[in-house]
This record gives sequence, C-alpha cells and structure tokens, in this order.
Amino acid sequence: MRVIDGKTALITIYQTGSYNLSAYGIGPGNGWVINGVFQEVDIKTGKVLFEWKSLDHVPLSATHAPLRLDGVVGDGLTNGSTWDYFHINSVDKNNDGDYLVSARHTSCIYKVSGQNGSIIWQLGGNQSSFQLRGYNFSYQHDARFREENETTTILSFFDNASNNHTNTSSTSSGKIIAIDHNTNTSTLLRQYNPPGDGLLSIFQGNTQIMPNKNVVIGWGFYPSISEHTEDGTAIFFATLESPDAQNYRAFKANWTAKSSDPPALRTYSASTNSPTTFWVSWNGATGVDRWRMHATSPESGEFMPLDVIHNQGFQTTYASSSYHPRAFAEAIAADGSSMANSTVVDTSSTLPR
Repeated sequence: MRVIDGKTALITIYQTGSYNLSAYGIGPGNGWVINGVFQEVDIKTGKVLFEWKSLDHVPLSATHAPLRLDGVVGDGLTNGSTWDYFHINSVDKNNDGDYLVSARHTSCIYKVSGQNGSIIWQLGGNQSSFQLRGYNFSYQHDARFREENETTTILSFFDNASNNHTNTSSTSSGKIIAIDHNTNTSTLLRQYNPPGDGLLSIFQGNTQIMPNKNVVIGWGFYPSISEHTEDGTAIFFATLESPDAQNYRAFKANWTAKSSDPPALRTYSASTNSPTTFWVSWNGATGVDRWRMHATSPESGEFMPLDVIHNQGFQTTYASSSYHPRAFAEAIAADGSSMANSTVVDTSSTLPR
C-alpha cells in the first residue's frame, strides 16, 4: 500500500480467476491465472477511484515466468496453483495522475495512463519502449517516480537481478535511472551495492531516497538493511539475526512520540542513613533530553530539585549520597521545556526485582 497526499491509498491485488490457457496445453475452461490488479481508494469512504488489471493490457506472452517454473509461478491447473504470470509488486502515482507499476514476472516497469489505463510506455521486459544503455535489470521491486518533465523521467527501483533461475547480474542493487524521451534511451545515474561481495536477493527489496539524498536499501530475501551517501558509499549495514527472517522492505524515518502514560520512577535506599538510587524511564517518549530529580529530605517534606542527568536511553539511573524519603522525576526536552513529571513515589528499602 502507498498513501497519496494523505487522502487516497494505492493497493496491489492478486486476483485469481479462470482463464483460457489452451495455447499453453491446458484444456479450455481448466486454466487459472493471477491478474495483477491495483486500485486507488479514497481512504475516508473506501470508494474505488481507479482500477487497473494486467490481463486487460499485458499479454501472457510478456511473462518471464513460464508455467511450472516453480511453486511461486504455479502450473495454472487449479485455483491453488494459479499461474502468476505478472506478479505486481509496487504502484506509484505522479503529479499528472499517471501510475508507475512494477511487475516482477515480466521484468518490466510500466507507466499507466490515469485517464484510461492504457500503457504509455514500458521499461525493460520483452518490448521495452527505451534502449537500456550500459545497464540492465530484472525481477525488480519498488519502482518509484522521482522527477519528471516533458523530456526526462527519473525513476528508482530495487534490481533483484535474479529469480533464482535466471540471473542478469551477480548482485542485486538499488538503482536510479534516467529516461530520455527525445532519444528513447535510458541510462544508469546511480547504483547502490551492499558492502563486501554483494547480495543476490531473489525476491523482495526496496530503494528509499532520503531528503538528504542518502539512500536506504532493504535487501529483501536477505534480511539486511544498508544506508548509503548519494555517491554510493555505505555508512550503515545490518542484518537481522534469524537465519529464517526475510525483510520485504526497509524504511528510515523520523520517529517522534510522547507516551500517554507518565514517566515511571523507582527509588531505593537501604536505610534512612544510606544513599538513594533513582531509576526513571518513560516508555515510548522520544523527546526526553535529560531528567531533573526532585526529592524531600528527612528534615523537610518540601520537594527540592536535585541534579539534572542526561537521558541514558530506556532507563536512566541516578545516585544521591543522601537519603530522600519521597521523590518525583521531571522529563526535560532539548530546548529546556518541561515535558512531564512522574508520580510521587516513596523510597523503598527493598531492591526492585
């Protein structure tokens, strides 16, 4: 799903149905094909504003995934083994109201008219509208509009370069390409590879361009994530530990939150003559820069501010050399404003478990 301007949602759909596959050796009335469908839906009402189906515009002969290739592609004999000839995996929309569709099993990216659903052009596949100069791609994911005018279109996508049967490169990569509509050619502008010997991801994956022009790559079948500067230098690389994990897409974004619950504080002192230890946390709050501890003394029940401690992460620990019978913690933002106070707690002589 992709949200457009906060008002509509683009969703991809795998619609199985019976289809005449007699040309492929399956008797009339016995064939099954997956239609690659997308819809644009009004989020508030659920109304379908636009719908497109691959079988109306892309013939079965365009596929790079012949019948019975593997279990994902299917044999077309039953509803449970439907032929996935197209395999839509992303849809995007430009300011003119046209759409960009990526189909893994045709190794092709399509620009689709928002007026009538016709294919305006196609990049890659069996009948590319453009010559690919100095690069190739196949079985791609996550095709996105980046810039566009009358003469040039710039796209980004994740080039899997393999479907586990056929390879067009030894490694997958994130790509940014430019299409020249005057010469009907396309060229590679940037390519983003993982550190080391590379990863050949046979499915899944994405390419995200950040506002600072850094690029985040999700490596799909390999549950790895990388971040690169604009020139391709890798500055971050991590892999999920589980060998069975996969990571369809990875994104980097600002995450700002303020918990609806107050901060939590626990205080401990072995006796009324011992130092006091403070533990404070505020699960989910991201804006805390530091904590100010407030506490009473054995001589006075009035709360007085103690030290200010830099936020240490999930839990911040502070130790006072004095005994404090009661306390509360105040969360402070980076600009010095007070965010919230914990409840007042009584100091315990029992250590937290």
